[in-house]
Amino acid sequence: MKASLCKIVLIACLVLGLTAIAGLMHAAPPPASGGTLTGKVTIAGTRTVIVGATVTSVGSAGTFSAVTNSKGTYTMVLPAGTYTVNCTAAGYNTATSSATIKDGIKSVLNFALTPATVTTGTLTGTVNNSVSGTAIAGATVATATGGYSAVTDTSGAYTITSIVSGTYTVTASATGYNVLTQSATITAGATTTLNLNLTPTGAAVSSLTATPDSFAEGSTASVGLNAVVTGTVSSYTWSQTTGPKVPLLTIDASSATADVSTLEVAAESDLAFRLTVTGSDGLDSFRDVVVAVQPMDMLPFLGQNVQIGGSSTATAKFTAGGVTWALFNVGSQLKATPVGMVKGPVYTVVLPGAVFDIEIMSLNGITYAIAAAGNAGVAVVNVTDPTLMSIVSVTPVNYYQTGITFTDTGGTIWYNNTIMSDTAPVVALATDGVNLYIADFAFGIHRTALANVIGVSGPVLEADGTLKIDAEACTLQFAGENPWGGPLSLKYFGGRLFAGLNALGLGIFDPATMQQVGRYNLYTDEARLEDYFGPMAVTASVGSDPATGDLYLDDFTGMPDYRQVQYEVLVIMKGTGSGLTPWADFERTGKWYYKAQDVDVAQQGSRTIAYIANSLGGLTAVDVTGFENASATNFLRAPYLGYFPAVPVNGPYDTNSLPSSILPYEGAGMLKESGVTSVRVRGDKLYLTDHFAGLVILDKAATPDTDWHGATPTYNNDTNGIPNDNVPDYEDITSYDMSPWNPLDNESLPWAFYQAPSLLATKELEGHGYTLELMDVVDLTTAGSVDVLECSGAGGFVFVDVTNIAAPVMTDRFSIVAYFPTTDEIGAAADGTPTEAIAIGHASGLDASSKYLYVSDGPHGVSAWNIVDALGYPTDTVRLVANTLQSEYPVTVGTEIIYPASHTVRNIMNPLLSRTWAMCVSNGMRGVPIADVEAGLGQAGAPLLLKLIRTDLFEHNSDFTVKALPYQDRAYDVEFRGNYAFVADGSNGITIYDTTKDPSDKTSGFFVANIGTNLGEPLLGTASGIELWTDPATAKVYAVVAAGPYGVGVVDVTDTANMRIVKVFEPIKIEDGDVGVADGQAIDVEVIGDKAYFSYDSFGVVCYSMAGLIAPLPDDADPTNIFLKNLSGTVVYDYRPVALGRFKLQLVPGYEDVDGGAVKMDYTVQNGR
Repeated sequence: MKASLCKIVLIACLVLGLTAIAGLMHAAPPPASGGTLTGKVTIAGTRTVIVGATVTSVGSAGTFSAVTNSKGTYTMVLPAGTYTVNCTAAGYNTATSSATIKDGIKSVLNFALTPATVTTGTLTGTVNNSVSGTAIAGATVATATGGYSAVTDTSGAYTITSIVSGTYTVTASATGYNVLTQSATITAGATTTLNLNLTPTGAAVSSLTATPDSFAEGSTASVGLNAVVTGTVSSYTWSQTTGPKVPLLTIDASSATADVSTLEVAAESDLAFRLTVTGSDGLDSFRDVVVAVQPMDMLPFLGQNVQIGGSSTATAKFTAGGVTWALFNVGSQLKATPVGMVKGPVYTVVLPGAVFDIEIMSLNGITYAIAAAGNAGVAVVNVTDPTLMSIVSVTPVNYYQTGITFTDTGGTIWYNNTIMSDTAPVVALATDGVNLYIADFAFGIHRTALANVIGVSGPVLEADGTLKIDAEACTLQFAGENPWGGPLSLKYFGGRLFAGLNALGLGIFDPATMQQVGRYNLYTDEARLEDYFGPMAVTASVGSDPATGDLYLDDFTGMPDYRQVQYEVLVIMKGTGSGLTPWADFERTGKWYYKAQDVDVAQQGSRTIAYIANSLGGLTAVDVTGFENASATNFLRAPYLGYFPAVPVNGPYDTNSLPSSILPYEGAGMLKESGVTSVRVRGDKLYLTDHFAGLVILDKAATPDTDWHGATPTYNNDTNGIPNDNVPDYEDITSYDMSPWNPLDNESLPWAFYQAPSLLATKELEGHGYTLELMDVVDLTTAGSVDVLECSGAGGFVFVDVTNIAAPVMTDRFSIVAYFPTTDEIGAAADGTPTEAIAIGHASGLDASSKYLYVSDGPHGVSAWNIVDALGYPTDTVRLVANTLQSEYPVTVGTEIIYPASHTVRNIMNPLLSRTWAMCVSNGMRGVPIADVEAGLGQAGAPLLLKLIRTDLFEHNSDFTVKALPYQDRAYDVEFRGNYAFVADGSNGITIYDTTKDPSDKTSGFFVANIGTNLGEPLLGTASGIELWTDPATAKVYAVVAAGPYGVGVVDVTDTANMRIVKVFEPIKIEDGDVGVADGQAIDVEVIGDKAYFSYDSFGVVCYSMAGLIAPLPDDADPTNIFLKNLSGTVVYDYRPVALGRFKLQLVPGYEDVDGGAVKMDYTVQNGR
C-alpha cells in the first residue's frame, strides 16, 4: 500500500492543480508566518500568458488579490489556511480553485483560462393589425420558455434583450385579437427581427368551465364542459390537450362531457380540455379549462411487487420427480426451470422483496426454498412441484444495537447512538440442518431454529411480528457515518460459520456462542504488497492520541476508528495540519478492493483453506487450519496463502493530488459492482465469477502458496512510473501479467487470465458475472452436459457447458447452453433487425412523454416503452418499442458507426430538439433521437433502433480531450437554458455545452465553460443534480446543485464567463444541543417557485428558501467552507442557512421502519400546492 504522501512526491505543476514545491534555489524563501501562493495564468491549451489577470483568494483570514505581470505570473503572501481562489481576466471565463496555505511553504497554483463565449442575443420587431396594418400598442410578446417578455410601445414596437441563444416559441396577444404563435431563433451576439400581425377576433370562446373542476378518482363518473361562444361559428372541435386520455362526448358548440368513471391516477394530475371554434371569417379562437384530479391510492399496475426486468443475483438447484431443477431470481421473481441441454419452460412466483440468496430444505416430504428477500425478510416457498410453486411465509427480521460512536463529515463525534429496525435487509442464509443463520447487512448475523421458520403452525414470531431470533452477533464497526462489516455471505463448514464481512474481510464465528473466533482482513495484513494500497501499513498511517500515544485504531478490528475520522476532517481537511488520510482513502475507493462478499472452504490435504472473493482485490486464499478449535480467547488470525487478481475497472484517470477535502466525493461508480463476486471450490479446482471475466476456473486450489502466480514472476505492471495514477490501481501487482491480452480490444482481459493457474475465463456471459452454482458432476473435458449455473446480474441467467478445458482457443472451452434474459421483450439489434434480447436490471432514471416511457438502464442504455394503447388511452400492457445499442461500445454496421448510451443513470427529455438526453457516467451527455418513437413508428415485436452518431455525444474527455477539462466525464443531470446544457458533471462540478455546435470537432465551441473542477479538491463535491432559477428581483440566474457528500451548492451562472460559487454546505444537524452536519449525501434537487428541495439518501427531503441560499456571506468567508468546529467541539463559525423544513418518511405513522432515504424525485403542482 502506497502512503498518500507518496502521491505528491513526483507531481509537477498541474493545470488547475495545487502542488506544494520547495522554494527554488535563488528565490526568496517564504515567510516563516504564513505562506506564499504563486502561479502563472495562461490561455487554456496554449503557452500564451495572460497579462493583467486578477487572482483573488478568499478565506477566513480575509480577502487577498494580485495581478499577473508581463510574464503572466502572480505572487501573494497569505496567512496559513484554506482559500477559495478565483482568477478573472477580460474576455475569458473565470476559473475557481482552492489552495491550502501552510506556514513557510510556497504553493503553486496555475490557471488556464478559456476564452469567454457570448451566449445571448436580442429579439425585436413590431406587432400590427393584420387587416389594417396599424400598430397595436400594449400587446404582450412572450417566449414559451425562459420567461422573456415585453410590451409594445405606442408605435407597436418591442425589444427583448439578453435572451440566451436558442429556438423559442413566441406568443403575441392583445385584447380584441386572436393569439398568434410563431417561432424565432436567437443567435448569440446578434439581433433577430420578428414582426407579428394579429387578426381581430371573429367568433370567440368567451368562457369555458368544467363541473366539477376538481375531484378525487372514483368520486364522479363524468365532468361537464360548458362554454359561452360569441360571433358566428362555422365549425368547432372539442379536444383533450393534456393528462391521461379519457373518452370525450361532444354535444354541441357549447357543451361536452368527459367520461372519468374508469380513470385511475397515482399522483395529482390535470386534465386539460379545449374548445376551438372557427368563425365565418375562417379564423380560429380557442379556450382551455383544467380539471384537477387527486389520487385515492397508489397501486402498481403490474401487480404487487411485480416489475419488468430486474437483476439475477441468486441461484440454487434441487431435484423434483427425478429431474434436476434450477432456481434463480429476476429481482423479486423466483423462477424455476429444468436443467438440460435444451432451454425448458420457466415457472415464476413473485416475492415481496428482491432475492439475494437461496437455501434448499426438505422436511416431511416437502421441498422448500428459503430465500433471503432483503427488507422483506426470510421467505419460504414450497417448490415440491416446481410448476406450482407457492409462498408459504414471508417473515421480517428485526435488529437493535446501541452504544455506537461515530464521527460525521463535519468532524463531530456522536456518542451512544442506536440503530434499530424491524425490516432488516436479509442478504444471505446458511443452515446446519437444525438452525438457520441469517446475514443482516445492517447489523450482523442472527441465529434461529429452523422450526421457527418452517413450523406446523407457521413462523414463530417476536412480539413485534418479526421472526423469533435465538442468538445474534453485531458485526459492524463504525468510524464514519457508514459502518463497515455488514455481512454479505455465509458458509457453514465444520461446525463454524464463515462470513464475508464486506470491508472487514473474512469473519469466523462459533454458532453456539455467536462469538467471532477468527478473521482475515486483506487491508490490515501489512505484509501484503500487491493489494490496492501496496506497502502501506495502517498502523503507521493513522494518527494517535497526543496524551497516551494510543493509535486511532479500533481495538478489535484494527481498522481506523472514529477518532481518526475526526482527525482527518478537522486537522487535515479543514485545518492547516498535514498527514495521511487512511480512512478517507479507504472510504473513497479502497473499500471496494477489500470487500469480502463471498467465501468457500475446503479441506485440502492436511490444511483447511478458505477462499475469499475480495471484489476488486481478487480471490484470496488463507489457511484456516484449526478453525474448529478457535475461540474468543484462542483467536484464529488466518495466514495468507495466495491470490488471483480481479479484472480492473476501465481506467485510468488521474488521481494525483493532495486534496484539501478528504471526503469520499468520487463515489464508487463501477467500483462497487466489480471484481470477484462469488466463489466455489470443487477438489483442486476453484470456480469464481468476475464482473468482467465472467466464469473463471482456477487450477491448484490446494496449493495457492506455491502455484498461484504467472509463469515468470515478477512482473512490472507500473507502465509509467507514476505511483497511484490509476483508478483502479493494479500497478502493485507483481505476481501476474496485467497487460491486455488483446490491446486492440476494449474489453480485453489481462494476460493473467490466459495463463496458469487460470484454466477458463469466459468474459461476460450475457451480462456481468455475479454468482454461480455447480452441478453435482462437473465434467471439464467432455461436451454435452450442463456444468455450471451462473447469474449474470442485470444480464440474466445462463447454463454453461464446459466443453473442453484444454482447448487451444478460449472460446472453444465452453458454450452457453441456455440463456434466460430478465425480460421477454425483443429489441432492435445493431443492424435494426428485431433480434436483440432485452435485459433490464440497472434502471436508475426515467422520463416520460404523454405516450412513452424512456428508461435509463446503465450499460443497456435507453429504452422506450409504450404507456398508452393504440387509441391513446392509458394501458397496463407496457411493451418495448425502441432501444439504443445494447453494446457498451460503438458498433460498425456497413460504413456507419453506431454509438451506445452506455452507463446511463438518467435521461431528460427535450421535446424541442426531439431528443432525450442520456446522462452517461464516464461517457458524458448523449442525445438520443426520439422523433420516430413519438411518431408511433416503433411497435412491440418490431422495435426501432435509436441510433446515436458521433455528433450526438457531448463529452470533454472522449476521442479527444478538451484541454480546459481533461478529466473523466461524470454526467448525472442537466438543465437547459436556450441552446446551453448545464450538466451536473460529478466531481467536475458544472459543465456547460452549446448543443447547436458539433461536439465531434474540438474547435467548434461546443464546450462553453466549467466551474467546480479542481483535481482532488472538487469544489462542488459530486454534482449529481442541478436546477436553474432566475431571481425575479435581480434577473440573476443561479444553478442549484445537489453536491453529494458536500450537500448543497449554489452558483451564480448569470454570466457564464464569470460564474461564481455562492456557497457550498452540508445541512445543519442538531442532536442533544450539539451542532453538526447532516448524514448522507444530497442526490437530487428540484426548485419550485422560491423554494429548493434536496433529496438525501440518508433521511429524505430538506427544503430551503432561495432567498436564504443566495444570501451573501461575510466578505472574508470562503464559500466552500462556511461551517467550522475545532477539536474540542466548539463552533468557530457557522454561516449555513436554516432549512425551512424536512420530510422523513419514518416519521409518518405506519412507515416507521421503511427506508426513508430519497434518491431521485419529481413533483406535481395543483391548485397552488
